[in-house]
Amino acid sequence: MTITNEKALERRHGRETPLETAARLRAEFGIELSEQARNPLPRSVYDELSGED
Repeated sequence: MTITNEKALERRHGRETPLETAARLRAEFGIELSEQARNPLPRSVYDELSGED
């Protein structure tokens, strides 16, 4: 990571939550979430991905 990137991350760290960052990036790139995409997946999906039953 370059020094410039590290400094940018330090400046942003406390000012923007992860949800705010995601919303900002979606707006920046013109991505809209559907109502379905806003709902978390069931735990069984994650268990299946990790190989747990």
